[in-house]
Amino acid sequence: TSGSADATTTSPTAVVAVQEEQKLQQPTQVALDAIALASRIQTDLETVAMDFVRHFKQETGQVNLCLAGGVALNSVLNGRLSRELDFEQTFIPPYPGDDGIAIGCCAYGLFGQHSHNDDSVNSPKIWKEPLSPYLGGVPSEAEIKMAIQQAEPWIEVEIIRDDEQRYQRMVDEIASGGVIAWYRSRSEMGPRALGHRSILADPRKHGLVRFINEHVKSRESFRPFAPSVLANEAQDWFELGGSSSGKFSNVSPYMSITAQVKEHQRHKIPAVTHVDGSSRLQTVRPEDEPSYHALISKFFKATGIPMVLNTSFNTLPGEPIVETPEQAIRSFLYTQGNLEMLILDEYVITRKTANLRRLLGEVEKADTGTKARSILSVEPARPQRAGPITFQSTFDMPEGSGDDDEEIVTTSRVQMPNRILHRDGEWTELVDELEAELLSICDGTVTMNEILAHYTSIPDGADGDNGGAAQKTQKRDYMDEETQQLLQNIVHRMARLHDQTFLYW
Repeated sequence: TSGSADATTTSPTAVVAVQEEQKLQQPTQVALDAIALASRIQTDLETVAMDFVRHFKQETGQVNLCLAGGVALNSVLNGRLSRELDFEQTFIPPYPGDDGIAIGCCAYGLFGQHSHNDDSVNSPKIWKEPLSPYLGGVPSEAEIKMAIQQAEPWIEVEIIRDDEQRYQRMVDEIASGGVIAWYRSRSEMGPRALGHRSILADPRKHGLVRFINEHVKSRESFRPFAPSVLANEAQDWFELGGSSSGKFSNVSPYMSITAQVKEHQRHKIPAVTHVDGSSRLQTVRPEDEPSYHALISKFFKATGIPMVLNTSFNTLPGEPIVETPEQAIRSFLYTQGNLEMLILDEYVITRKTANLRRLLGEVEKADTGTKARSILSVEPARPQRAGPITFQSTFDMPEGSGDDDEEIVTTSRVQMPNRILHRDGEWTELVDELEAELLSICDGTVTMNEILAHYTSIPDGADGDNGGAAQKTQKRDYMDEETQQLLQNIVHRMARLHDQTFLYW
């Protein structure tokens, strides 16, 4: 741009560049057609379902509504049925689809052969409250410890047995902008994560929407997130209709209803407010979920916001919500530090960074009196592969390239079934052949100094494992700039292979 302070002009080249960028950002015609079709189907579904339910409400005079079937997962429709048809209560089970048939079979086995008037001692009691959605497997303490032990080279573990202290630690991390994962007790039945297999974050921070979608969940950046809100506070934040007060305030315990965020509240919780002002909420009561309610209450006390952002705990593309402790740790490590913390029952787990000092034969020691820190020389670490490994290399030579080696593209990939992040049948591509060579060398028998010496021409006399300052100076004298860059590159690659759970030391 050029011109005075009062008038600016933009060059034709810049205008064309902006126009081209805008074209790239616009959806294709195929995408626009798909969007229009989805919108029309949703509109028609709502029209038909609202008319159908309204008719039978008038015919029967019923004041309560229960929904089942896969369509009952349509939270936008559920919200309209709940708000607009004046039902006192609308109940949608956490598993309204085919998966709920298993629960129905169990219910029929328990109650189907008994009359409601049968008061015999041997007759099972009719459920007075809906079954808990937490009907999945519960891990044993031994399973949790085994999963932690298997991942020990790549994680730091702190045990916090006191619930209040652990919840406060979680709230502090969330309120500071961190994204955490929570795994505890039985898993949820149905498609929604309701606080037992959840990723949690601060709903006040709009930037977390793109961050979690792209860097934690590895999916499209526009995907919305749900709030888990204290049931007795929900009415102040969401348009829930007249039947959502008092004893009927728990309108969406299973994240089944979409409601509009009240307009004057939207700027406070942008991370859980969709572009149309809506939000698919989960209401939480202490009698249903005391632990989750206690956590959200602490966050409310700290921030004035009675909710947290909640999304399902699954980070590997194409995989469902985690079920076992081993899957939880694997999913946590897969994010490469974008999940700050994993709370696994009473274990608070963070990612262990590669200890490069120890790798190179140095340890830091603090003087207890002066608190001064010094560096001591020790034997360099002996890096170890995480398990047996299979290598594969492919070469791509463009047609007509002749004998020019620079045009040959080499791709190296590996399979390591014992690796924490390994997926069955999957090959993992390495950056280059150097990483493949390092993995082949690191069998736990050679030190890092020996590995470095393998790639350089440093004389043996200058490569003592426990050498002092004079030897280190002598070693540096033999290194030209190219050699130093190579050594730095090797150390960098060792750190990357550690972070990818190929190596440990």
